[in-house]
Amino acid sequence: MSVDELRAGLARAAATVVPPEDPYGRLLRHARRRRRVRRTGLGAVLAGALAALLVVPATGVSVGGLTGWLRGDGRAEAGYPVASPWVWRLIDSPTRGNLAGDRRLVDELTRVFTESRGDSGTPGLPEVKVLFVNEDAGHRQVAVAYHSDRAAALAVHQAPAGATPTQLLHGSAFGNAPLLPFTVLGGVDGGDVRQLTGLAPEGCAVSWAETGTVRPDGTIGRTWRPSPTPGYLHLTDPHVRGWWRVECDGEVREEGPVGFGVGEVGGGSTALAPPSGTPSDVADVVGTRAAAQSTYRILTGASGIAAEPVLRWSGRLPGPYTAAAVVTGDTDGSPTLLQLGPNGDVLLALAPPQDAVPDDTETMAASRADWALASTASGSGDLTAVRLPVRAGGHAELGGRVLVVVPKGATAVKILRAGGVVAATTAVTEGVALVPLPVGDRVSLLAVDAHDRVLASTEFRERERGPRLFGESLVANW
Repeated sequence: MSVDELRAGLARAAATVVPPEDPYGRLLRHARRRRRVRRTGLGAVLAGALAALLVVPATGVSVGGLTGWLRGDGRAEAGYPVASPWVWRLIDSPTRGNLAGDRRLVDELTRVFTESRGDSGTPGLPEVKVLFVNEDAGHRQVAVAYHSDRAAALAVHQAPAGATPTQLLHGSAFGNAPLLPFTVLGGVDGGDVRQLTGLAPEGCAVSWAETGTVRPDGTIGRTWRPSPTPGYLHLTDPHVRGWWRVECDGEVREEGPVGFGVGEVGGGSTALAPPSGTPSDVADVVGTRAAAQSTYRILTGASGIAAEPVLRWSGRLPGPYTAAAVVTGDTDGSPTLLQLGPNGDVLLALAPPQDAVPDDTETMAASRADWALASTASGSGDLTAVRLPVRAGGHAELGGRVLVVVPKGATAVKILRAGGVVAATTAVTEGVALVPLPVGDRVSLLAVDAHDRVLASTEFRERERGPRLFGESLVANW
């Protein structure tokens, strides 16, 4: 199955974009399909590695069509080497799920899955541990760790509610996946994500914030709620969104969007077509404007942020002459997104080069050569600033320039450092300025007119290191 066959349009290009019925669920469906092609069952790694990963539920189980085992690179016979003590701590944790207290069921699952090791493609892993067994949304799901004393592999099976261990074994399955300290299990029904579970090692606390509130300074505030189930969080539709956090021994080990990595937003197979009759010399700008609004809806919706996309600026960038669009929310301080190019498939820059973790091969990089690029910022106003993304093989990184959208009448942007010292002045072209600024620099940006009068200003503040989405830190510290 080709990548082109897996892509579907995220939106039809137009001057305005009609929101999809469920953009987050759609995002997860595209991600699950893309992951099947790319690397069977690979779990989602948020934060540090998130800068290069796909938007993807960590482990998908498709009741509608995916049956049997999906084998990956042939290593699952002996499992995947386990280097982290947190993985062993997860394996040694008690079985989780609302059926975990049924000892007879857990024992029978252990027996059935142990006897099927040869059929499952893991004969080199002698031990079986039932990590999770749960019944919800009309389905019964089991997650099993096959392991030796040095390696492990994850398998997830799903069948209708009330299924016996044997029926679960022969139900829809997703397997041969590396086991991660925070393992995410995605349950689907007919292509729709219906439930999502995050399993943490014993002794770790999982919290969840379904929504995020934009503060006056543009940062995002969240109210965290502890999971009602010790050591794991189980979410069902329509609550599969927001952010989760895992704390172990008093330290935050993982924090980020629920159930997916965000280095890639997938959907359209080609550049989004502009409305009929659009002149060819502006078609790429119109398509980029529409695609950017679609990307914005997906990312804010998935993060639980209530913000309707508003076009702040669109045109072509000075210098590279690339079609670009800046989208913000419908209130001051709303998150900002910059997209370069009209393609419905987008590489999202989350971190500077030293923190970006490439997850691409030459083949994958070539297949993404025409993809759009995007980056995000934490707030917007009369003067909106967002860092420019740059392409690096098959992924995107935060570059060394900031795009500043200025109010009408501005002719230049000044960079002020501490003490009011003017460090540089950049001319405005077509309503924007491309300001050279190293990642992590803290400065004031001033938009001035031809008479040097200040029309708008903003404090540009960002972290020097680490991945971020709309200014929120992404953490993976295992």
